Order: sequence, then C-alpha cells, then structure tokens
Amino acid sequence: MLLRILAESRGGPRIPSAWGERVRRDGDDVVLRGDDTGAAAIHCGLAPGELLISDDVSELLTAVRDGRGGLAIDREALSYFLHDGQVPYPDTIFRDVHTLTIGDRARARSDGRAFRIEFSIDFPYLAARSREDQEPDPSRLLALLADSVERALSPHSGGVLLLSAGKDSAALAIALAECGRKDITCVTYTSPGDDEAEYAKSFCRRLGLVHRTVSLDSAAAGAPRALERFFERTPVPAGDLAQIPVVLLLAEVGESGGAVLEGTGNDVTFGYLPRGKDRLISRFTVGRWGWADSLKPAVPIGSPVNYLLRDPVEINWPGLRVRHSETRKLIDGATNTSRAWRRFRRAHAGLDPVDLRALLRGRHFEIGSQREKIDLAARAAGMTGVYPYQDAGVIEYYFNLPEPARYDRGRLVNKLLLRKLLK
Repeated sequence: MLLRILAESRGGPRIPSAWGERVRRDGDDVVLRGDDTGAAAIHCGLAPGELLISDDVSELLTAVRDGRGGLAIDREALSYFLHDGQVPYPDTIFRDVHTLTIGDRARARSDGRAFRIEFSIDFPYLAARSREDQEPDPSRLLALLADSVERALSPHSGGVLLLSAGKDSAALAIALAECGRKDITCVTYTSPGDDEAEYAKSFCRRLGLVHRTVSLDSAAAGAPRALERFFERTPVPAGDLAQIPVVLLLAEVGESGGAVLEGTGNDVTFGYLPRGKDRLISRFTVGRWGWADSLKPAVPIGSPVNYLLRDPVEINWPGLRVRHSETRKLIDGATNTSRAWRRFRRAHAGLDPVDLRALLRGRHFEIGSQREKIDLAARAAGMTGVYPYQDAGVIEYYFNLPEPARYDRGRLVNKLLLRKLLK
C-alpha cells in the first residue's frame, strides 16, 4: 500500500483511514508512528518533491528509485552494517530510506518544495511504564498465545514452525497443539554434534505434532537454486549469521503461500536481562574510552581481547564483524560507529540495564536483524513470516505483570511465567 504525499500539497491530501494512527496529518506536517508491537514496519522515503510511505519495503524502494533515478547507498549506514552486522533503526543501508518500528516516531515537514524528516523515539517498554497489575497465570498466557497463533495462521492453510530446543519456540508448539493446527510442520535445523533436533522431535511426539529435521547435507541438492532465488528476491541486506540456514530450511520444507512461525521478538517486552558474561565484560572493558580505538588494529580479529576493546553498548551485538581499521580501507569516508555508540551510552547513562538492553539489542537486533532474516527468507520462499509474541494482547498481559513474575534480576533469569507454562 503505497502512499504518495506531494510537498506542494499543503494541508492535504487526506490520509486513507487504512493507515490509522500510523500516519496522520498535523497541519502541514505528516506524522508517522512505528508499530509498537513490532509486528509490522512502516517504510518511508524521499523523492524530489514528495514523501513516499509503504508497508512493503520492495514497493517503497521501487518508488524511491524511480523518483530519484536510483538508490544511493548511505556510507555511514554501510559502516554500521559491516562493523555491527546491522543498521540501527530508523536508518537503512539506503540514503533517504527509513524504517520505523517499536518506539520510532517521525515528523515530515514540507517547505512547499521538499520534505525534511525529523526522527525521535518514545520507547514504550521501559520498566517504569509497566503497570504491574496483571495476575500471573500460565494458563492465561497459553490462552493468549493460542489466540495469537490462531489469528496469525487464519489466512494460511499450512506452514512451518521454526522449532529449536529453546523456550520461546517450544511454547509456540504447545500453543499450536492447543489450537489443533496439525497442518503446521515443526522444523529444526541441525548441524554436526548438535542434539537440538532430537529434543525437538521428542517434544513434538508428545504434542502430536509433525516434526522434520533439516541439515546442510539434506538441503545441499537444492541449495544453489535456493540461494539464487533468495538473492533475486531480497530487497535489502540482512547481516544475521543464521540467514543462510533459514533460507535452505524453507527451500526444502516451505509451502508457497504458507506461514513461517517464529518465536523471536518477545525479549523487548518480557524483560531483556544482560547475560552474566556481558556484565563481566562491561565491568572490565576499556572500550568505553576513545583511546582504546588505537589498540584495536594491533589485536587479531579472532582474539578474545577484542571483547575488552569494545564499548559496553557494542557488547549487545553478537559476534565480531569487520573492524573499523578495515572499514576505512573498504569505504571512502567510513564512520567509526564505536564513537557513536559511546555517545549513545553517555546520553543514557542513568538508564536501567534491563531497559538499555531492550532499547538496544531488543529493538535493533531482535526486531531488526533476527526478524529481517525470517522475513527475507520467507519472502524468497513465497511464504509469510508471522510472530505470535508480537501480538497486542500477549504484550499487554505480559509486560504489565509484576516484575517478579517476569524476571529475576539477581539470578539473571527472565521469562519466569513462560518457564512455568512449559513446566
């Protein structure tokens, strides 16, 4: 659904009601609001004399490209992608193209000739915003998850659940059984020495659900065409390390038109506790000081010492990617993103550690990189990614539970009610 607004059309045109509160007029300005469940994104872009808005990134990119005569790569965004594995919201790898999600707000101002967009964030899931007035009840959580799964699957006659041995996808399998959706196949990707698939298979047998295991060897025959199709149909890059396994998995077991159920995205609202390892590194890292940047080129990229040279904010991103000493060789005018993350940390120095992790890793990595990985692989397979945890009813209930029912800061254990559901 593409919406075009001309810069010269002061006070108009009327925004179609289908956009609801996501896009509205405020005098001559256009105000955009990201979906705070994270279930859907709004994409906006600038072309000469107009503001373009769409819920389909391919449609938006095509409109911007046609309007501007091409798509320009943002070098600062490319620096983030190479170093951190992702571009922080609301920016994208393309200049003048943006994506709004949880907490993102934008105001597009027109001078009669062109639009200028101002961005801000109003993150709704800070700990202090929880009402803590809900009664902890595993059966109610299961009922809400089952309702969410049922709604997400209603347009689809089949599909797959990406099932690991983790609690998030396991709870979705229980919700599937509760709904009686036996047309959904639970699929586990496995690698040598990994016994995750055996746990998942046993679990599905108890629930009466169909289970399949996919490995690199089993997917190898169709891999060349699957990868070609993926890159032909992928409008934006995703830096998630599990992108290729998900592409191969869906190429082998996916059903065109079906749904891809995935358990990501709930850490933002369920309580995103820092890991003990990350807390320890944050305490001893010298990366919080700018002079640490001069030490990085002398340290081999595979050395664990690199973790102690990262800013505490950068510890939120998994793995080590291309270092800034290398990005300078690859990109003219490359940005040292470590400096930007230091400024972010100082600006949020008083933020609760749980809130900081939700705002950073939850919003950018879980809703961004991990979600994007599924969306892109599903799109290439002719399927649709669905995320039952990113449901308004589930979020409203779980986020407003008393903190002791959600997580235990002392023991660094989160998702306590979800664990009770599984038990």
